[in-house]
Amino acid sequence: MKREKRKFFIVLVAFIVPTFMMDALSAQDVSNKLNMLEIVISNLIARVEALEKRVNTLEKNLSPGTSKAPKKEVVGKETVKPFHTDGFEDIGNGFFIRNVRFSPFGDNVLFTGEIANRSEKNYRFAKFKLEIYDDRDLLVKKEEFTIPDIPRDSIKSCETMVVGIEAGLIHRYIISAFE
Repeated sequence: MKREKRKFFIVLVAFIVPTFMMDALSAQDVSNKLNMLEIVISNLIARVEALEKRVNTLEKNLSPGTSKAPKKEVVGKETVKPFHTDGFEDIGNGFFIRNVRFSPFGDNVLFTGEIANRSEKNYRFAKFKLEIYDDRDLLVKKEEFTIPDIPRDSIKSCETMVVGIEAGLIHRYIISAFE
């Protein structure tokens, strides 16, 4: 993510600097910056094409008779899920989650919730996987996130930015703890 922000900043500077300092820049500098822009745009096009291929492959692999996992629906950016008496849902390996929310954040989504460690271990870093599905039950995004310093029998809030999707695309999700 930092690398992409840096590229964006470089591209932005490539446009702004020539405007204000046209006399100070040589033709070679301008040519180099245009070449860099072409590379960045080419990389973005390649990413979009790769994503289109993934979507097409996923659509082909989803046959009408395929059984699907039980759905966890998003209603008004909050989920409707079966809960334990204290509001937590088991996500594996002794971890439980509650109060999951997907809030719009520009063109992205901010995922928040609370995770409880009810395992027998203290974790310096606990790693989790978030899978987001659309209304056709196709995988839209897979994201990994970590929570630092989560001792056993504790509850910590979590949040992660899910880049490149809008909250309206989220129909169901799966959160699981890594071994």
